[in-house]
Amino acid sequence: MMVTNLCTSPSSTITLSADRWVDITTIPNKPGTRYLVSAYVNVTGGTISLNMYGDLSASQRVSYALTASNAGPMSMSYSVRSGNPTVTVTNMLICTWDEYQANKTLLDGIGYFTGDTMPLA
Repeated sequence: MMVTNLCTSPSSTITLSADRWVDITTIPNKPGTRYLVSAYVNVTGGTISLNMYGDLSASQRVSYALTASNAGPMSMSYSVRSGNPTVTVTNMLICTWDEYQANKTLLDGIGYFTGDTMPLA
């Protein structure tokens, strides 16, 4: 398997903010490149709508594909649906869609992912 995790600190815990994009890595995106973003999102105290994913009211791993539109670092944002939620992300994997597709069976089968077990960019 050759997947390079583009997240600079995969196992760190990053607190997101409502209605504000928060960087989850420091490596710039390449505009026009398709990426897989996978992270464990911990939601307590409410329900959120996570941009690019959908509604969450419990902690779970979320994965989605996106095509970078700017050269800034990968970031996440959410809006509050109910309550006063606290939202953190950890155990992140960010890789190119091509690397994900080439290793899809293995990556999907891992289940729990810390991020520190893969080569970092």
